[in-house]
Amino acid sequence: MNIQLTISLLVSDRPDTLNKCLDSLVPLLKDLESELIIVYTGKSQDTLELAKQYTSHIVPFTWCSDFAKARNAGLREAKGEWFLYLDDDEWFDDTADIIRFFQSGEYRQYESALYIQRNYQDREGMTSFDTSVGRMCRITPETRFVYPIHENLSPFPNPCKKLDAFVHHFGYVEQAEGKNLTEKTNRNIPLLLQRLETESDDIQCYMQLAQEYRNILQFDKAIEYCRKGLDSAAKEKRIFSQELWMQVNLPLFISAVGDKKQALEEGERILQSLRTLEVSEAHLHSILSGFCLELKEYGKGLEHVNTYHARMRYLKRHPEDASRQNGGTVTYESAKSRAIPTYIAGLLFAVELNEPRRMKEILTWIPWDNESEIALQYETLEKWKENHPDHRQTILEGFSRLQTDNTYVSLQKALYAEERQDITEAENLFGQCCKAVNSESVLCQLAGLAARNRFVIDPVLEQISAETWDVCTKRLAERTEISEMPDFLAGIQAGTTDYPIYAGRLEQRFLERQLIQDGLDISQILELLRRYSELTLTEADIIYNEKILRNPEHYALPFQYKFAFIIKNILENLEHKRYADCIPLLKKALQMYPDMTVVIKKLSRYLEEKMSASGPAVSEEFAALGRQVKQVLYGLMENKQWQEAYGVVNQLAALLPEDLEVLRLKQEILRQSNFQTRSSE
Repeated sequence: MNIQLTISLLVSDRPDTLNKCLDSLVPLLKDLESELIIVYTGKSQDTLELAKQYTSHIVPFTWCSDFAKARNAGLREAKGEWFLYLDDDEWFDDTADIIRFFQSGEYRQYESALYIQRNYQDREGMTSFDTSVGRMCRITPETRFVYPIHENLSPFPNPCKKLDAFVHHFGYVEQAEGKNLTEKTNRNIPLLLQRLETESDDIQCYMQLAQEYRNILQFDKAIEYCRKGLDSAAKEKRIFSQELWMQVNLPLFISAVGDKKQALEEGERILQSLRTLEVSEAHLHSILSGFCLELKEYGKGLEHVNTYHARMRYLKRHPEDASRQNGGTVTYESAKSRAIPTYIAGLLFAVELNEPRRMKEILTWIPWDNESEIALQYETLEKWKENHPDHRQTILEGFSRLQTDNTYVSLQKALYAEERQDITEAENLFGQCCKAVNSESVLCQLAGLAARNRFVIDPVLEQISAETWDVCTKRLAERTEISEMPDFLAGIQAGTTDYPIYAGRLEQRFLERQLIQDGLDISQILELLRRYSELTLTEADIIYNEKILRNPEHYALPFQYKFAFIIKNILENLEHKRYADCIPLLKKALQMYPDMTVVIKKLSRYLEEKMSASGPAVSEEFAALGRQVKQVLYGLMENKQWQEAYGVVNQLAALLPEDLEVLRLKQEILRQSNFQTRSSE
């Protein structure tokens, strides 16, 4: 009986993953005429005993920092027609397609096969990228492994079958976490440089050196070896997968050292070299469109977006080319994953160039049904609309023509209906949006739409947590004009019967925003604080039990409630003219809620006026308060919150007019704020 498949497994001492790996191979051993060879490089007797449960064919191998030699040790023992190899830190999810490939006899039509390696970048398996790997081929007398690291089967013959099977691989997690990276690089680079001494045109070696230097952020070296590798590749008639990888990554490495213009020029030079394929071209056009966006080269950027789209359409129509053109992490799937940010860039180019027709066309290219990924771009789309108010009508009209159930698109259609004063249509679309509120941006816009038109917002609120609503209310407070706040709040209150606390939270955020505005006199401040305190404490009465509320400093109470208790006491002391009792409360309020520093400063000035005849003791109390405010100010500066710091330092200067340190801090804040503003332009 012939053995169809030899499975060779390189095993060290990884018992946590070895068991998963071996279990995943059982269906292959059961359903195919196959054998398992374990090349054992470890030292643990427990690991060896585990391996012996699955096969008696164990090849001891003394590790010599050469993966090709270790793999060849297993290959020499192979008796199968085909050979499959893997590591003990990866395991198959489902081997049904491999089994079918052999049982159906289809394997006789091919010389090699690819499957997917799913590389995880965190231990929870939340983020990953897929790579097609050539780990299976027919065994011939010439078959062997080459390269001491990142070893390859050579020759890897065609025709090649792409299988649906994939392995889970967590080997990149430590690299993503930065563990053992220097150690591995220090091991790999000398081995690669040693090989170049005898194989000076080794394209694979140049690519691996570029990867190693990239991993330790030595981009100048990564650039050097990418260039050398591309020069060596240009001597060949065939375009190798390593060449595709270097074509795509060289502009990225140049960009990483800070020269976007040179990176753009390098990418365009590569595209003109006639040694690219559609997959690498799609990557390059996407990458270069991003550089154009940063360099404000809108016309050139739009050309790159258009060509990216053309290449992706070609690959979709020619799946064999899409499967064949594989450069490690440079694949059709990875090019496809770049679609959303590339098309978003295209929208920005089109609006800057005043090309509404192109803008509407690009909107139809975006894969709106991929809501999990497109949701990450909603903020960018909102800024796009906000920054181009003259094009708002055209943009909304473009959205209105899209055929998709995407929530964000439905929301834009509702806004377009609202602008056309078709409130019935707007309300119907609003109802559709309520079924899937999947981003903060969508939530805030739905709240605005509901407030303006008195739509019932309860279906939206029932889907979200109080924490999510709090984030939204803060944003609404920042973006709503103070003069519009009463009508906005009335609209939300009219649209909810089941969630009055949510309406109250919105009013709290509005009051906080109103309190820090300029031009309020003390009577207005006191009235706003009184309403804020009443509203917040009423909510506390609903949510918390009486025992907790008897202790205003209870750890379970959020800081806003504690702040409201303090404000209530300050207001009572003011009413009874107990001014001195207010000063320690102001200090506590400042510590509790630094964002309300401006309000506390205004109260401090008011108290100072009331107590101006009270003597040095009071002045010292205010000096102590001033020192506390300075600490808040330093914290804002350390976090580069220059706008907030500027408001605080002005109030502090009024509180401590003779303090030179405050004047120096004010100058520094002005300089940094101005620098930040110019940098963002």
